[in-house]
Amino acid sequence: MAKRSENHKLGDLGEQKVRLVFAEAGFAVSEISPDYGEDFFVFGEDKGVIEPFKIYVQVKASGKEDKYISDWTIYEDCLTVRNWIMENSLTVIIRYNERSGVYKYCIPEDEIEYWEIPFSEGGNVAIKCSENFDIDAARKLMWIARIRHYDRVVKITQPNEIDANVWDGMPKYQLFCFELLVRLQLIDSCDLRLRDEVYAKLLSMSEWLVEEYEGSDDMSAKDKSIYASCSLLIINRLEDISGCKIGMTRYLLDSCACLVFKFFKNGKEKGSG
Repeated sequence: MAKRSENHKLGDLGEQKVRLVFAEAGFAVSEISPDYGEDFFVFGEDKGVIEPFKIYVQVKASGKEDKYISDWTIYEDCLTVRNWIMENSLTVIIRYNERSGVYKYCIPEDEIEYWEIPFSEGGNVAIKCSENFDIDAARKLMWIARIRHYDRVVKITQPNEIDANVWDGMPKYQLFCFELLVRLQLIDSCDLRLRDEVYAKLLSMSEWLVEEYEGSDDMSAKDKSIYASCSLLIINRLEDISGCKIGMTRYLLDSCACLVFKFFKNGKEKGSG
């Protein structure tokens, strides 16, 4: 006779509730069968347009009181954690407490250093879920996954060597940076230039920051202040557009800032602003 344990019921309830949160945030979810470490995935999506990345979700449920921070620690097989970190798409662990109705999440790759994971079967890795999960968190995770996707695409498409004359135009890998900057409303995709208000903002910021820098053989103090202004503006605009504080890797930020810098300099030469 088939039976369904209380733990099984609790696990199903937790998964359904988490799926509902993503659905209420406006995202589509899809079941994974069979389950090899993730319960379902969320399609990357922006304003109804499906994007080329996913968020894999593993849900853990508890019927205990979970009074202490340590109660929100999950012990997972080391090989599964290794797969989560190496996966091209973002993996998220969400823990649901039935008694309190509280959800907390974590991103394994932010919690665990890959090199600290034992390369053997049977070992467990402790992962602490500490961030509250709700509709706003679901939307934040979508932006984290989106930025992570751009970071990886730019890295794998940049050639090992770039000829100097390539910089007269736009290297192919920078097209992904261009796309991101358009989405951050920094570049006008029709006119292929910085938006007027962005150019004016950069001009003002760079003039204010120039005294903070000294010129060097490879870069003037003015250019350093422009580059710094580009980086600051990108981070600020990302926060404004996403509605939350999200960082970038130094690599992606530098790639995007270099492209904005180029657009700024080209605009200045053509008399923009």
